[in-house]
Amino acid sequence: MSDPGLKMSKNLKRKREVDTELVQVYEQLADDNESVRLKGAHTLVSKIFKPGVTSAEQTRTILTRLFRGLCSSRKAARLGFSVALTELLSQLPLELDSGSEISLSVGTIVDILEAQTVPEGGTSGQDERDHYFGRVFGADAVLKSGVLLKKPDLAVWKRLLDLICSLAIKKPWLRQECGWILVNCIVLNREKLPDTFVAEIIEQLAAHKLVRSPEGVAIWLTAERLFPSANLPRSVWKHGDPLAKKDVNVLAEFLKDARSQSSEQEDSELEVQGSARWSANLHFAWDIVLDEIFRGEASSKGKSDRVTFDKFWDTVVDKGLFSPSSSTERKAWGFSLWRKVFEKAPQHLLEHTFTPQATRCLANSLKSSERFLQKHAQRLSQAFHTRLVPEDRTARRHGVTGACIRALLESVSYGDFDQLTKSKTFQSFVELEDPQILEAVYWTLDSVLRTKSAEDEDPKTTLIRQKTCISLESKVVSALLRSPDQKTQTHTESSADATKQRTELAKIILSVWVSEVCFWAHPDASRHDTREHTIHTILPEVWEFLKERFTLALEQALRLGPIGADVLLEVVLHIPDIEKKIRKANTFDDSVQDIVQKGWHVLKNIPTTFHTPEKKRASAARQKETKAKTTTNDTTNGTFPTFADGLSLLYAVVLLQAYLDETDAVEILQELLQHQQQWGLEKQKRKAKDSGASAVPESIDDIVEIILSFASKPSKFLRRISVEIFDAFAPHITEQGLESLCQILKTKENAQGQQEMFQAEEDVDMEDGDDSDVEVDSDVEVESVSESDDDDDDASSSSAASEDEEGEEDDDEDEELAKFDAALASALGTRPLDQNDVAADNDEDDEDSDQDMGDDEMMELDNKLAEVFRARQTKSKKKEAKDARENVVNFKNRVLDLIDSYLKHQQHNPLTINLLVPLLRLARTTRTKQLADRACNILQQFCARCKGFNVPQLNNALEPDPSLAVLETLVGIHEEAARESSNAHSSVASQASILVVKVLVKADPGHIEDIVDIYADTRRRQLTDKSARILPGFFTDWNNWCQSARERLIQQMGLIQI
Repeated sequence: MSDPGLKMSKNLKRKREVDTELVQVYEQLADDNESVRLKGAHTLVSKIFKPGVTSAEQTRTILTRLFRGLCSSRKAARLGFSVALTELLSQLPLELDSGSEISLSVGTIVDILEAQTVPEGGTSGQDERDHYFGRVFGADAVLKSGVLLKKPDLAVWKRLLDLICSLAIKKPWLRQECGWILVNCIVLNREKLPDTFVAEIIEQLAAHKLVRSPEGVAIWLTAERLFPSANLPRSVWKHGDPLAKKDVNVLAEFLKDARSQSSEQEDSELEVQGSARWSANLHFAWDIVLDEIFRGEASSKGKSDRVTFDKFWDTVVDKGLFSPSSSTERKAWGFSLWRKVFEKAPQHLLEHTFTPQATRCLANSLKSSERFLQKHAQRLSQAFHTRLVPEDRTARRHGVTGACIRALLESVSYGDFDQLTKSKTFQSFVELEDPQILEAVYWTLDSVLRTKSAEDEDPKTTLIRQKTCISLESKVVSALLRSPDQKTQTHTESSADATKQRTELAKIILSVWVSEVCFWAHPDASRHDTREHTIHTILPEVWEFLKERFTLALEQALRLGPIGADVLLEVVLHIPDIEKKIRKANTFDDSVQDIVQKGWHVLKNIPTTFHTPEKKRASAARQKETKAKTTTNDTTNGTFPTFADGLSLLYAVVLLQAYLDETDAVEILQELLQHQQQWGLEKQKRKAKDSGASAVPESIDDIVEIILSFASKPSKFLRRISVEIFDAFAPHITEQGLESLCQILKTKENAQGQQEMFQAEEDVDMEDGDDSDVEVDSDVEVESVSESDDDDDDASSSSAASEDEEGEEDDDEDEELAKFDAALASALGTRPLDQNDVAADNDEDDEDSDQDMGDDEMMELDNKLAEVFRARQTKSKKKEAKDARENVVNFKNRVLDLIDSYLKHQQHNPLTINLLVPLLRLARTTRTKQLADRACNILQQFCARCKGFNVPQLNNALEPDPSLAVLETLVGIHEEAARESSNAHSSVASQASILVVKVLVKADPGHIEDIVDIYADTRRRQLTDKSARILPGFFTDWNNWCQSARERLIQQMGLIQI
């Protein structure tokens, strides 16, 4: 027999081991690490607690400890203990009575829950909150475990529900959590929960007056959907359904969690139960209500007496949360709800969310200085673009895209939404990749632009609306023309298709613009409007703005190379189609009309490396005329830009200028047609001698003058296209053509120079440009001169800058007039007149008007007036001189654009050497620092590109001995280096000199003797001539080149001698 004492000692030892293990498990359940908590819960339910083995006393002890642990605020105790409790209860064997030794009844479990989560008397507020939180977590664990459904007992079920509802009433700040665990219970136990239990949940809510609350609505809707056969007490709702149409106002009240203000006695049982606490997070009831409404909208069998989404949004959200009297917190809820709708609502319902009050609140909140509301509004505005779909392009009023854009524009009175709200809402629209969405954006803006003004609409409002729409349309065009350029590195088929779609859409938009820009000024066009081309819808003040945006868009298109040229050409070729469709009389006089029609004929028959639909339709006719036009070496077989490409662009821009009513466009077109005719005669003569003659004329120097006429105008578009055309003609420009560019660089930067360049007809005061009161300080850069590096600047920013400059000039003129008025009043002994004085002068006569002045007084007054007008005239002359100087400087900058492009694309052309001395002379003589810096920069970059043998080739020159002219250029460079100038000028002169040396040596190493003689003369002049200001670096560069080229020259000279 075993010793009873030994057996008892083993049991005690095992109990101590179990207690030690339990303590370790409880410690793990409270750990911050989730994996540690799960490990502790697994140990508890798999090793320590064994169903059917562990006694009821031990089970009670463990349950008591777990329920008590839920009330602890230590670390993550609630999370760990609730998981362990849920698993333990799910494995617990149950008995209906509590007399069993190995099992507990469900009533006992609820007793333990209630007992362990009651705060002790005299505890602190924090300890009381911990116990109530523990009760919520405990009730949630009991419901999740399903322990009450193993042997359903309605009495115990009612008791647990009473605990939960009583807690929600006693502590309103826990009401949302109490409601959530009941909703979660219904969802998780949809297969096990009896219908009577579901009905009892609603009964308990009604008994505790919680049914008319967000939690009550959520529980009811969830129970009704998952348990359609349950007998729910519909009397709790006035019309038997919380989503009834007739109760939508009440629904709005309790969804925003506000207490009812009703004082009617008969409705006391149905009054709204509000919460005592506001939460920053959106109530979970909103999700359930929205899901139910969405299901009703999607189902054709939905209840007809239920509220629709548009009605729900208008009453509950727009008039409820976004009401002007709503608090900041309620509006924040509204923005969160709006964002949630955009995340989960069906596409066709999103249009209803853009109600005037809601969008106005959004705009005001984005502008608000209150960070909390502004943060919620920004999150919402960033979600709009995520639900714009391609289907909006063909939808009625362009679907969500149209509704969103219209509402946002109306919310800021048709101003620039992004600028006024300091957001990127519209920017996110235009940055979308799908061209179909961008098309929907454009047509929406176009419809807003062309909306007929209301009778009570202020003209200023109409002006703002139209300008804003055009500005936003230009952003769409900018995005369309920018994206292909950014994606040139990817050559996949999908990217090519996307690029094509985007450029096609850009063509459509620009074709609409060109109809407005080119035909707005003709009054008889308005009588022949068509659906395809509705013109005369914009105000006169907007036409100039549209014209500016149109040319800026064309300028941006030209940055894309052949793609942009195709866009430009197709848009221009759209002009005659518009003329035919509007059935309008001739735009020009008969004589001019003939010239224009000849221009169209020539343009449509020029073969290019880029193709448009117009050219494809005309290709058959061209092939019948001659095969030479399609087989020349410089047309379609070349690379962009060929001579034919340049000629096509030149005709296109001249014809466009003619329709834009530019004064000299028709004259230029006539001159161009004359050159075209002359080229045709030259071609026929060459073909008679040589059957393989090229279609390109021998010299196109006359075209340079036309290009310069475009470059001289203050237009970014003309500046860009003049460079493109010049690049196409550059291989065919002779020395005479380049000389016309260099002559402009020599022009004086004053009124005399302006007269020489622009051939002014009126007399100009030929004051010397050296006068200090007329010339601007040479160290100050002229503000109106723009750098050549600004080609990639945004078009809208450049136009905005020009508008600011114009505004500043207007302000200066107003200020100057005010000073003149004051000076004149002082001379007359009066005060400056205003509008009141003018009005008063019409009503009453001056008593002293009949008094005559004496001779002395008249003489004195004449002297004073002469002095005032003399000062006024002096200021006017100074301003004219300043304007003249700025015009010359701007023109020189445009010429530098052409020269810079020529040096980049014609690097091996020997004529580039002829540009070195003029650029050096400009850098030395100009009094505009910006011009000097730019000339030096162009030379420096050209010299840097000419490395090694990559220098201009003299072998292709036309002269019999081109080296003589190059040697003269080298002497001219040395002359420039000897002049007094800046360090930058001296440095670039040295680089240019070394470049010419490389060219001469590459052509013939024997030229080294002439080169050495020239450098020797320059050194002798440095030592003997006091006026020679040659810097030491000039000869340092020469010595370095001699050292590096010595061995190669010795080898080359040896071969020549042999």
